[in-house]
Amino acid sequence: MEEHKHSFHLCSLMLRYPNEEWIDNVEINQFISCVENKGMRYCFETFFTYVANTPIQLLCENYVRWFDFSERTTLYLTHERFGENKERGLAFVKLKMEFAKAGFYIKNDELPDYLPLILEFAALADAKYVQKMFLIHKQAIERLLCELEKDDNPYAYLLKACTIAMAPYLQIGIEEIKDFNAG
Repeated sequence: MEEHKHSFHLCSLMLRYPNEEWIDNVEINQFISCVENKGMRYCFETFFTYVANTPIQLLCENYVRWFDFSERTTLYLTHERFGENKERGLAFVKLKMEFAKAGFYIKNDELPDYLPLILEFAALADAKYVQKMFLIHKQAIERLLCELEKDDNPYAYLLKACTIAMAPYLQIGIEEIKDFNAG
């Protein structure tokens, strides 16, 4: 599971606003070359080919267009379900409580449904808390991946790597639910 945690951390960084430090980053390249899961490694290599072949200005413009100005591909996972209504605020309170149960406290200006924040949490928290967070957001993450794939968006490769890394956490949840229902 250590590789999965490192993958969550890398995806968290790459799903934030582009940074010149991404390009030719030796540590990132070393991590990617050591990823044992062939599917995740392919996804990371493909995304970083896009990064290496795209000028930083265009990386930034694409990011803003794809994530800041598109409701279909927003990185705020509760937005599609709740929009800007007051129910979303209640969802934020519940999410902040889930983070707090794991010993993570979110600053007032950070929204708890921001995918990079959730992935950073997944890179650091105990598996049982990560599992619950992924179960809460599974559908929104899959929807985002689907929207990115429709557009042949290079960020789809990062989301695909995330879903591959998430799978063991979700499988544990499914088995526990089966055990719970059987007992």
